[in-house]
Amino acid sequence: MIAIGIGANSRAQKRDFSAALDEALRRAGTADVVATFDQVSFADHVCDAALGASIPYQPVTLEMMRARNSDCLTHSERSLSLFGVASVAEAAALASAGPGSRLIMPRRIIGYITVAAAQSADEGERSE
Repeated sequence: MIAIGIGANSRAQKRDFSAALDEALRRAGTADVVATFDQVSFADHVCDAALGASIPYQPVTLEMMRARNSDCLTHSERSLSLFGVASVAEAAALASAGPGSRLIMPRRIIGYITVAAAQSADEGERSE
């Protein structure tokens, strides 16, 4: 399974999320789920973008993201100060892809949106 995680800053507009998701899909090739932190103000926009792309949306809790924080490859000082996670996009992708998942696309900034992709551990074993 491939999960795309999405983060954003306060300047992001609703239309930005679909464009960023489209770019993430081009880079990752595919996605089985789109995720973000369930308590952010833009979670509804991520859900709408996922539904528009016909991909299931999965909200993740702060606890789930913090559990995967040490697996993040990049960091945002703002994300660290606000949520205690290095990257909302990376942590959400890793949490959604499940235990043992790994990043296949570290955080990328697309305008005011950040995206990342993670692959589940069982998917990686099948492709080797």
